[in-house]
This record gives sequence, structure tokens and C-alpha cells, in this order.
Amino acid sequence: MTNYIKVEGHSTLVRDETSTGIVSTDITAYMLQKKRKEVFLKQKNEINTLKEDVGEIKQLLQTLIERVNG
Repeated sequence: MTNYIKVEGHSTLVRDETSTGIVSTDITAYMLQKKRKEVFLKQKNEINTLKEDVGEIKQLLQTLIERVNG
């Protein structure tokens, strides 16, 4: 069983006696971070989709120009 010692001056931080690592016990902050990451990944996916769409449109325009000029 791991023992924790409260970190002085920080109500949501504890030190793991075994590894001497600092651990946050703030569940609300953890859940907010998970939500921010989810939103970030969704936005990143949307941006990548838009980049692909623009690339396809560019290719179609180049094909049209070649046919008109060809």
C-alpha cells in the first residue's frame, strides 16, 4: 500500500513516499483537463478533414484548368 504525505502549502497535492513523486488529488482539475484534451482532439480532426477537402478541391480545379486549356 502506498503512503501519501500532504505537500505543504498545496491542498490538492500529496507526495508518494515510495517513489517520492508528487500526485494531484484534484479530481475536478483532472476532469477539466480530460475535457480540454477531448475538445482539442476533435478540433484537430476537423482541421485535418478541412485540409483534405481543400486538397481535393485544389486537385479538381487543376483538372478542370487542364481540360479547358488542353
